[in-house]
Amino acid sequence: MPYTWTEPDVVLQFFAEREFTHPALMDPDFLGDLDTLRMRCGFGLTVTNDARSQKDLERIYAVEIAKGQPYPTDSAHLYIAPTLVRAVDLKPAIANDLEERQLELTHQILVMRDDGTWPNLGLGIETAHWHIDDTPRLGAKRPAFWVAVSK
Repeated sequence: MPYTWTEPDVVLQFFAEREFTHPALMDPDFLGDLDTLRMRCGFGLTVTNDARSQKDLERIYAVEIAKGQPYPTDSAHLYIAPTLVRAVDLKPAIANDLEERQLELTHQILVMRDDGTWPNLGLGIETAHWHIDDTPRLGAKRPAFWVAVSK
C-alpha cells in the first residue's frame, strides 16, 4: 500500500513520511527516485539522515565550530531556501547478507547515475551509511565519490 505524505505531490511505495526528520524540506522528485532505488534493490533501506537546517548543521559540527575549524557549510543536506534538499544518508535495513546488500545498493545507485536519474551524483560510502545526493548547486563538484568515517 502506498504511503501518502502531507505534501500533496508525494506518494511513495516504500518510504513513509515519519522516516524523515525534515520531510517538508525534501524534494518530491528525489523522494520518488529513492523509492525507485528501494524497488531496484529489492530490500529495505533505512534513512539515517535527510535534510538539515542551519541549526542542525551547527549542532552536528559544534566541536569544529567551537575550535574555529572548518566544517562543510555547503553540505548537500543543508536546506537553502527556496531549493528543496536532494540528499540522504541511508543503509540496508536488515543486516542479513549485509555485504551482498551493500554491493547491490552501490550498484543500483551507479545504475541510476548512468541512466540519467542523478546527473549530479555525490556518493559517499561511509562506515555507518551511504550518502547519496543529486544537488544541482554542487554541480561543479559533481559527480563525486568518497569513502569516509561517518560523523
